[in-house]
Amino acid sequence: MGTGHTLAFLVIGIVLVFVDGWLLRRSGTTYLEAAYPDGKVADSVNQLVTVLFHLTTLGVVTLLSTVRLGGDDPFYAVLTRTGVLLLVLAAAHGTTIWILARLRSKQREKALQEEIAARTSDHFDAEPRPRTG
Repeated sequence: MGTGHTLAFLVIGIVLVFVDGWLLRRSGTTYLEAAYPDGKVADSVNQLVTVLFHLTTLGVVTLLSTVRLGGDDPFYAVLTRTGVLLLVLAAAHGTTIWILARLRSKQREKALQEEIAARTSDHFDAEPRPRTG
């Protein structure tokens, strides 16, 4: 596969990665705001996760551009690499959503434990009421 076809694949791959990353970035903060009351924290956590997504998938794009796939026909080589990239992007997208869900779940669990501890503490700290009867 020639340089032109490799560059075509790289452009296709980079565009796909950034479009998917943009969708994750845009939706992830909203998703995490339910668990992180401070919007800045939710945005920061989401940014860290999406940077990991971008770095990982861009690395895959770069590696795929060097692998010989699709035979000798340059069109089929680009097509095969793009197909493999789409499958990898789907897996990376799913993994990123799983990470966001796990972070959200852990944060909600922590908040619930803190709420239970506060209520339990309030219950035991309350002055005893005299019994009537």
